[in-house]
Amino acid sequence: MAFLLLILLWVVLGLMIGALALAARLLPVSWGRAGWLWMLLLGAGAALLGGLLDTWLSGRLFATAAALWVAVLATVAPWLITRLWTWLIGHQWS
Repeated sequence: MAFLLLILLWVVLGLMIGALALAARLLPVSWGRAGWLWMLLLGAGAALLGGLLDTWLSGRLFATAAALWVAVLATVAPWLITRLWTWLIGHQWS
């Protein structure tokens, strides 16, 4: 039962991180109209995966903190990749 509550906590944390990323306008334009849903699902899935992996690696004590940071990194990554891509396109080395 306790592990089920941890999983629910990780999913809720991931949804909150995804919502914060949407509020910070970190959604890439190329994702279209349903991008907001994908950002929420990305946050929830990343938090769940981060929590499960860290539970396996270091136990339940640090799993929630790892789930939080994995969700943050996963939701910032699409914005960062598109920002770097546009910067590299604009600064062509010849």
